[in-house]
Amino acid sequence: MTRLAIIKPSATLAVLGLAMGLLNSAQAAEPPTYTIEPCCNICPQALEDATYDGDMNEFNKLVQGQEDWLFRTRTDLMTQMGTTDDGYKHLQDLRDGLAKRGVELMVVYIPTRGMINADMLSPEVRQGYDLQKAKTNYLQVVERMRSIGIKVPDLTPLLEEHGSDEQPFFFKRDHHWTPHGAEFTAGLVADELRKSSVFKKIPRKEFVTRGEGQNNKIGSLNQAFGKICGYNYANQFVTRFVTEPKEESSDLFGDAEVAEVILAGTSFSAPQYNFNGFLKEKAAVDVDNRSISGGGFHSAMLQYLGSQDFQDNPPKILIWEITSYYDISMPLFYRQIMPMLADGCRATPAALTSKVALRPGLNEVLINSGDLPLRSEDYLVDIQFSQPNVMELRGSLWYMSGSKDKLLISRNQQVEPDGRFVFGLRDDPEWAGQTLLAMEIDVPADMPAGLKVEASLCSRQAANQTALVD
Repeated sequence: MTRLAIIKPSATLAVLGLAMGLLNSAQAAEPPTYTIEPCCNICPQALEDATYDGDMNEFNKLVQGQEDWLFRTRTDLMTQMGTTDDGYKHLQDLRDGLAKRGVELMVVYIPTRGMINADMLSPEVRQGYDLQKAKTNYLQVVERMRSIGIKVPDLTPLLEEHGSDEQPFFFKRDHHWTPHGAEFTAGLVADELRKSSVFKKIPRKEFVTRGEGQNNKIGSLNQAFGKICGYNYANQFVTRFVTEPKEESSDLFGDAEVAEVILAGTSFSAPQYNFNGFLKEKAAVDVDNRSISGGGFHSAMLQYLGSQDFQDNPPKILIWEITSYYDISMPLFYRQIMPMLADGCRATPAALTSKVALRPGLNEVLINSGDLPLRSEDYLVDIQFSQPNVMELRGSLWYMSGSKDKLLISRNQQVEPDGRFVFGLRDDPEWAGQTLLAMEIDVPADMPAGLKVEASLCSRQAANQTALVD
């Protein structure tokens, strides 16, 4: 096992004494002796809830496992996962909306580290963790997704196969899988792809993977541990891999070939783990990686489905990689993603539209001055700022009833900005049937000089009709 060593002060004094002796005498000195303790027993602060305020919240609460493993009790050891009935309904709407564009949705639903590496929990922690309940709930989510027409690979072999000491599937002190775990999972995903009739129509392309040096992983949990306790475990090293087209395959398809399989995922699909590369090799098909690290389960999907690439060349298969500790019920996500399938109001006649030069403070950008029957559940809004680096839309929607719906949409810093925000008006029971009066945008005092906005309101039904596959 790999541990840092804590050297007691007596060792330092011995070294200083040796140095002074060498300066004062040419006679040989006895070599210094060291007292070494193993690292690292978790400190009391790591067991206190107050330690995990602010940006430390995602590590609540660190516990020590066997063989230098660290776990987060809230996420790694969760037993309840999935989403609400409304969340599944939104997910089915997304699946159906993509199908209308000719896109098959596949969800790669990654089990938690606690499920996968329960054997590395300490006996005390393992006793309080209901592993069977976690597995049962995980499998129920998978079956629920499949029941609404979503392709979900069987990743349960991850619960039995953990790799080896030399080729582990997950890092000991980081929340990600290793490249070896990514490779194993890619094989399971490729097996599911081959069952798809859509996949069978996609041209094959051969890829090869080779090792290229090592990944030196400090570990997200290790960093949090060090911040809390003041000392760290050693870094963990694993092989780094890269995947490239076979020479003859590359000559056949060329660099301009548009990939018909898109991967939109989390940091698990980052290049350092080569999940996308392994998937290319094992499925023998080109896969375009549009994943975003640090953006949660939703940022990559928002960026890709909001892109012109998707509008001009929708893929045959969209692979959405998410980890099972996310609750995918976020209503505002679906309010944005569904209108994006139809490219917002760009190809649809607008019921209201305006162009406004903005000033700091409140700016009215849409107003229903003609008293039109603009029912909330029937319309969507398309906002385009004149400068692409606007990363936040803050404002309010006013209704004829006097109701006010506050709105805040923020883009993750890892998302490539385009200054565009598309969203549907509220359609839940509290808001359905209400008539829109106006929309205002709250602009911060440090707004870019000369900032303008073009705002449009259009019919959801009309927008969806323009997006239908011929």
